[in-house]
Amino acid sequence: MERPMTVLQIALYHPNQDKGIFEDIPHHLEHDTTHLVFGRGRNAHLKFRLPGVSRYHLSLEPYLEKGNVCLTFYLKILSRSSRVWVNGVTLKYLEQVPLTADSKVIFSGVQMVIHVEGGVSKEKFACCIHFSCSPLIYRARAEEIDEFEAIEEDPEPSQETRELN
Repeated sequence: MERPMTVLQIALYHPNQDKGIFEDIPHHLEHDTTHLVFGRGRNAHLKFRLPGVSRYHLSLEPYLEKGNVCLTFYLKILSRSSRVWVNGVTLKYLEQVPLTADSKVIFSGVQMVIHVEGGVSKEKFACCIHFSCSPLIYRARAEEIDEFEAIEEDPEPSQETRELN
């Protein structure tokens, strides 16, 4: 039996979430097929109380592929001053990436995992939001280096090392 609509299971984690940063985010939300905005602005659909989150930080943009009955989603970056990490790729302002069945997203210290459960409704989709007490995403240190950070070069070998070689 097919689902009546697509459901996005969204898990959220932030180390300071006990300070109310997710307080304005509903546990369940039904939305039409316009973009769903994440941010701290008054008109954001999912509001975060974090100073590092822009008023309009990112959006989920549903679309229907030709010949498909289930909605597909792009994640689009709306913040000019922040980068968003999605499934191993760092995105900047106005860049977008299609969501996979399970997408991992990091922005402004927020870890988010989005699981897409397809459904046949073309007019709306639902979000079920869960808050995690422990981190959702673990990355190797090498992946965390920002493209604008200086990468420390190997130091010059000492005199003793040169003499041994």
